[in-house]
Amino acid sequence: MPIHAAIPSWMMIVLFAMFMGPMMRMMFGGRGPWGRHDRVDGAGPGEIRRLEGALAERDVMLDDLQHRMSELESRLDFTERLLAERRDPAQLGER
Repeated sequence: MPIHAAIPSWMMIVLFAMFMGPMMRMMFGGRGPWGRHDRVDGAGPGEIRRLEGALAERDVMLDDLQHRMSELESRLDFTERLLAERRDPAQLGER
């Protein structure tokens, strides 16, 4: 019994499609797992380093903003508690 008789025909089509995509990209110079890894937009290593630096700077800024926002939330909670303490005795005395 031949080996290909045990493999369904739809699986042969799937395997063919899986291997043809990367092979076509490799043959025609596209970016693929075995093809060239040139960037289409022309960004070189310097541009990549600049963008990574900008992302790192943005991460630091986001961390700072998150820290400031958590500090503001804690201050707001404290202020709400103080206001609630002042209101409660006034309301109790009016009744």
